[in-house]
Amino acid sequence: MLKRAYDWCVSYASHPAAPWLLFAITFVESSVSPLPPLPLLIPMCIARPDRAWVYAGVCSLGAVTGGYLGYAIGALLYESVGAWLIGIYGLQEKAAHLIHTSQDYWFWVLLTKGLTPIPFKIVTIMSGFLHFDIWKFTLGMVISRVTFFAMIAVALRYYGDDIRIFIEKHLPMTALALAVVVIGGFFVLPMVL
Repeated sequence: MLKRAYDWCVSYASHPAAPWLLFAITFVESSVSPLPPLPLLIPMCIARPDRAWVYAGVCSLGAVTGGYLGYAIGALLYESVGAWLIGIYGLQEKAAHLIHTSQDYWFWVLLTKGLTPIPFKIVTIMSGFLHFDIWKFTLGMVISRVTFFAMIAVALRYYGDDIRIFIEKHLPMTALALAVVVIGGFFVLPMVL
């Protein structure tokens, strides 16, 4: 099953709708969904290393525009949708403390979290909840997400064949490692905020 999913992602890279799906997944990952774009981005870049920069740009655009939705959820819908999403990650007790103490360092939190595969929606929703300055929010989001996806594009553009061989040879281990990083992010984030 895992091999079929991987093969589908690689074969889907040439489909005209692939960038749109990648954009949609990245958009919702920055606002409401726990599913990261990496399981689709990596096989797409491996299948088409010549388009790695395009795919990184699509992900960056999706992440930034989705980040605004996350900010809006935090700022306008925190009491209903935002509190529920933050509650899933066990951060509701820290929210009041963050409002009073985070304005000075929140830009660095945003920048740091945006450079990791830790679910970005938590930071975008909290940014809205904290009414963090929208211009600083935009700057931090653009710098961190463009850098994150560009680093992936560079690695896959220049080392794509080696990475592809490794992934295909160790597909179950690679999938498990990706799952541990993504799921582990849900448990690590409450400790570092």
